[in-house]
Amino acid sequence: MKQISRRELLAYTAVGIAGSIAATSLAGCAGTAKLADTSSDDKPVKTEVPTDGVYVTRALGHESWIYVSTTLRDGAIAACQVVRNSETIGVGNYACARIPAAIVQHQSVNVPNVRGCSISSNAIKAAVTEAIELAGYNIEDFSEEITREKTGDKVEETCDVVVVGGGTAGLIAAARLAEHGAQVTVVEKRDIPGGSMAMTYGGIISAGSRRQNAYDVTGEYSATPTGNLDMKMEALRGELLPGNEDSDLSFCRVMYSEAGPMADWLSDVGVGFRTMGTFEGATSIANGLSFAPGMYMGGVGYTMMFLAERIEKFPNAKILYATTVTELIKDETGEIAGVKATGENGSEYTIRARAVCLTGGGFAKNEEMVEKYYPAHAGQFFNCASASTGEVIQMGLDAGGVLDVFGDGELPAYLSSKGLVELAFAGMTSPGLFVNTHGVDLGSCVSHSNTAEVKLDDANGDRFFLVFDSTAAETTRKNLLLGFDTYNCLFEREEAVHYESVAEAAEKLDLPELQAQIDENNAYALSGEPDRFGRTMRPYIETRDGIWCVEVTPTFYLTTDGLRIDEDCHLLTEGNEIIPHLYAAGDTAGSIEKKDGLKYSYGFDSASTFGYHMAEVIARELSL
Repeated sequence: MKQISRRELLAYTAVGIAGSIAATSLAGCAGTAKLADTSSDDKPVKTEVPTDGVYVTRALGHESWIYVSTTLRDGAIAACQVVRNSETIGVGNYACARIPAAIVQHQSVNVPNVRGCSISSNAIKAAVTEAIELAGYNIEDFSEEITREKTGDKVEETCDVVVVGGGTAGLIAAARLAEHGAQVTVVEKRDIPGGSMAMTYGGIISAGSRRQNAYDVTGEYSATPTGNLDMKMEALRGELLPGNEDSDLSFCRVMYSEAGPMADWLSDVGVGFRTMGTFEGATSIANGLSFAPGMYMGGVGYTMMFLAERIEKFPNAKILYATTVTELIKDETGEIAGVKATGENGSEYTIRARAVCLTGGGFAKNEEMVEKYYPAHAGQFFNCASASTGEVIQMGLDAGGVLDVFGDGELPAYLSSKGLVELAFAGMTSPGLFVNTHGVDLGSCVSHSNTAEVKLDDANGDRFFLVFDSTAAETTRKNLLLGFDTYNCLFEREEAVHYESVAEAAEKLDLPELQAQIDENNAYALSGEPDRFGRTMRPYIETRDGIWCVEVTPTFYLTTDGLRIDEDCHLLTEGNEIIPHLYAAGDTAGSIEKKDGLKYSYGFDSASTFGYHMAEVIARELSL
């Protein structure tokens, strides 16, 4: 068993780039590359004796196929690189850079996964394994277990602010605090930063920003609730849930007030945004800001990586990866004074700080907490970041904090494919029907609450499908309205299946009501009358060329209960007293909208704006 150090693991990113160049030159003198295509009937056959060369193989990653070029020469893996992939930017790309380099370095496919992107890591290792076998080599000769080196170092240090969790709120807060001159240490338990950030769609609230104001030449945008704070607050007042009519919407006011300054700051430091506007025959997302190159096109992942790199460029800031905070420490007066943490390499840290920020995500992956606070959702699958395990929330509770339990039992949900590809915008990209086990139309698959109700209703069974025609298939492959092609992976993964007729689909998928539901939908589409769900403007589903079906499942997204905070992110006790030196933001603090008596809505905007606001509050209170 061979051990690998943390320094080596990070170095594989640079080695991976160099390896790409080396592999290209090696390929030039290695003969014809051999492609292993698992969807082909004539894929390469394993050679009888070891045969050197370049072998291009593929395996399914999280989004689609990952293609890997592996060069075998003189009994060794001479080069390895991912040559094509569609993995999530800010998640899978780390594995695509690090795993091939580690395989070459250690001459083994049994290297540690990049924690935070295990699916991509395993796919790359599977592709390289196939290449080795196709070349006629014994895979056992390339399977030595490589483990992480244990150092057992004991580290004591002091800083101004320690940030527990490097997700959306944590990265934004740390980057902003570093600019204010604070000594900042971010402690992140995974090998990569970001939490849920890279998985969000990438649009942000931006009313009041310089960019938004400059765009609004006619003043039309600023005359709408989306572009005017007072009008927005008045509109939100009409959306308050029963019993919350007296809410002052103080949390939402902070979120919308800080959105403009935060957007300006991101733009100023180098984050790119897609060109704003509605364009004829092209993207029509209109006035909002979204990270370049666009929604679900990697923009928010690039922003996340930019922030993580920016933090470590400051001499007064750093990120400790693969390190888990185990407890909060207190001074002789009983006040919070820092954290203790343990690294994956066995290092033990005692970090004393003037302020501690809890930004470690929610608790959707903690089965015991879900069962306690959301018994109706016990045992349900949550398609969220694997790091949402609740231990940071528990630290806040142990420090005297209290969990805001909203009591409505409603959690946001959306559709996911069988491969767990998030399909939050499927209702817009793939106009058609969302049907249950029996083929019965279930209404909209866009609403968080409707999708959740569908999942919890046992009468719907456990099989669900999106059904659409050939026109919708093309808008699914590449959607001009939203400007992304993310869902094209459904076709590449062969999860979108074409049937020659409705009858064939109904028979093979056992959907007895499908034809009747399509006929009913089309009647409403032609009449323009509201259907039984109150929907108008229904899409006509043309079945002459058959239909497409994608098996999907309603999946819950995250937990919305979180630590109680005030509008300045101070952690509060049961009696609403401030716990000195302790702050929280993001999913750790729960839904901002629900604190104001509204339904959950803008999770990413809540985390980002409150991360920004928290940094400004701490900078002021620490006189930075």
